[in-house]
Amino acid sequence: MLKDWVFHFCRNSLRLPLGGFVRKVHFDGLENFPKDKPVLLAGNHPNSFLDGVVYQHMSGRKIYTLTRGDVFLKPIANYFLRSMCLRPIFRARDANSEVARKGNSQTMDELYDLFRNNQTILIFSEGSSFPQKGVRRLRKGTGHIAIDMMKRSDYNLDLHVVPTALNYSRFGSLMQTIHVSFDQPIVVKNFKDEIEENDKKAAEKITNQLQESLENNIVITKGDYSEEKEFLHEVIINENYRPFTFKSYNTWKLSIAKLNSINDKTASKVRDYKQAILKEGVDDANVGGRSFDAISVFIALFTFGFSLPVYAIWWLIWKFSMTFIDKRVKNIIFHDSLKVGLVMVLSLVLVLGLAFAFFNLFSPLWAILLLIGSIYGGVCWFRLVDLLPYFWNQLAWFGLKEDVKNDLSKKREAIIQAIS
Repeated sequence: MLKDWVFHFCRNSLRLPLGGFVRKVHFDGLENFPKDKPVLLAGNHPNSFLDGVVYQHMSGRKIYTLTRGDVFLKPIANYFLRSMCLRPIFRARDANSEVARKGNSQTMDELYDLFRNNQTILIFSEGSSFPQKGVRRLRKGTGHIAIDMMKRSDYNLDLHVVPTALNYSRFGSLMQTIHVSFDQPIVVKNFKDEIEENDKKAAEKITNQLQESLENNIVITKGDYSEEKEFLHEVIINENYRPFTFKSYNTWKLSIAKLNSINDKTASKVRDYKQAILKEGVDDANVGGRSFDAISVFIALFTFGFSLPVYAIWWLIWKFSMTFIDKRVKNIIFHDSLKVGLVMVLSLVLVLGLAFAFFNLFSPLWAILLLIGSIYGGVCWFRLVDLLPYFWNQLAWFGLKEDVKNDLSKKREAIIQAIS
């Protein structure tokens, strides 16, 4: 009971900072993520603890996440981390060999019990985190875990390994767009003969299939045409923008694989289009006819008398947290996660302060309404402020001549066709 309370408390507390940190979340390929089978989600790991938050607290599914084992060595930390559906996996550098072996053995037993009950486990197959748009070489641990589970079940477990790609629009800033895609699952029982013949080669084959899938579904900006790919990622996000929803399901269009493999001809078109919109003082969102979240704008303006001050305080909390973490924490791997964590704590203090003030000044009913309105209105102000450049550029777009608009639209359409 207490563990459930810890889980739900953390889950709901994270809604406070995520309202200002995340603009939109897209979940794509949900048909590949079965609800009635044991699933091992195998994904990339660009943003430390925050990656697990995306799956666990935004997907709407209960997911157990494998994370570095050394943080579980203290009894209190072990209790609370397990309460949040985290399970330890020890790497060689996380603990001495005896502790690591014993810990991993216990985790494998737990995983098998969870899989037998058709639960979902998330593993970050890169093995470590780094904030970049790309895919590193995957570790073979995912394949070995899958094979171990099949052997334990005498090949009766219908385990699905689902390649899972996680894309952030950018790192280290507010109002990010996040895209999660679930690719065709790898059904491990189909590897029975290969496992019995040579389980190491079978694990390598599973790893290679995962690698190929992630490389087709994760935006990779490193290498040739880095700036052009970064801009195309923005174009894809604008094309998939849904104005009235925070979460979108199975609505993603345009090909990340084609973005990653653009040639010189397409890159030249991108540069030409980018220079043209900069010259005219507009943005791709304006040319593409992207809409905006009118409901959030209305709520922000409707509640501005009490939500705008809350937004101002909240913005200062974010500014303080981002500056503090950037200066004090040298390892950039944990920056976004620590910022969200610190803002979560300070946001809870803000909510408690608002509740204390409202309940002392107003009747209980009005206090509740004002508290909800100020918090949600504050979130809407983050979205409204994020939209201000769009509105400003939209005025410039309205002032352009029709032939200029048509020319920009044709340039954009040529790019869309190249990555469709």
